[in-house]
Amino acid sequence: MIDDETSGHVHAARYAMVANFVQERVCDNSDCDNRMRLVQAIMDPNQIKLELRRRNLSQRDLADAVGMSENHLSKSLSGKRAFKLAEMDAIRAELAPTDVAARIPTIPLLGKVPAGKPQEALQYVIRHISAPDPDTPTNAYALIVSGNSMNLVVPDGTILTIDPDDKALWPGRRYVVSTEEDHRTTFKEFQADPARLVPLSSEDGHEDILLGSEPIVILGRVIGYHLKDADLPRRPA
Repeated sequence: MIDDETSGHVHAARYAMVANFVQERVCDNSDCDNRMRLVQAIMDPNQIKLELRRRNLSQRDLADAVGMSENHLSKSLSGKRAFKLAEMDAIRAELAPTDVAARIPTIPLLGKVPAGKPQEALQYVIRHISAPDPDTPTNAYALIVSGNSMNLVVPDGTILTIDPDDKALWPGRRYVVSTEEDHRTTFKEFQADPARLVPLSSEDGHEDILLGSEPIVILGRVIGYHLKDADLPRRPA
């Protein structure tokens, strides 16, 4: 269902060649062999919403993918605005069921996690990103590293993948943890004897966090890193 202006313009451009008579400006839909079946095909907003939920995508993700204003998409899905044909085609192509789409799950990017002293982490979905591996756990999510206390492992700006269902502490593995009282969050490596969270930094001033000194909640184990090309280690010239 699209607005009349777009309907007439696009129909004339695409389907005038199959009409039964010579036309001057636009195709007369009543006499055209094509009958505008493709142009006026109904798009069910509920089906679009269901598909977004199935793929763990937001309306903002879809709007960005098809080049629409998020506000326009929201109004169209609620019936307050008509879709334009180009928007319909783009959405249909984006949400078309393909084997590739089925193999590439997404995970929510929730914000930043301090790689330094515990600070408050952002806890709302910024956007969804492709999962780094097809076998990424269902409940996994992503956080962006902020700080340099772990820069021997990953630099500031690295995207971490966290498995919230893997909370068993093993020496040498890295975890995102939160203080129980004020929910300040940090990213560190766990070491035992004594049990502590340690920084891995090239800079001085970062201290271990002894477990037991204050209540700590294990939010999940870091199971993956995504670095930009500019951040990848390079061999000295």
